[in-house]
Amino acid sequence: MTFTINNDFNKQLAEIVGKGRVKDLEHRGFLAAQIVSYRHNKNMTQQDLANAINVTKSTIGRLEAGLTTPNYKTLLALSDALQAPIIIDANRESEKANI
Repeated sequence: MTFTINNDFNKQLAEIVGKGRVKDLEHRGFLAAQIVSYRHNKNMTQQDLANAINVTKSTIGRLEAGLTTPNYKTLLALSDALQAPIIIDANRESEKANI
């Protein structure tokens, strides 16, 4: 799964809202997709995950929709509940989906 500003839509969007904003949206989408993937692999519902990390189901929904990003505490809780490593890869050269 790779998200880069290389297609016509993203280039046009970058001209309108700025390259930084497009990158921010890509990063949110990338993180959201990883949360969904790990949750599905654990056969968890949004409610199960919410209960596991002490947040509301709507918080999980917003995270998975890319509408918000987790704070540090929530990111650690997600990593623990989903048994997913936190890997920071700003270039996302790897095709692996890691939190």
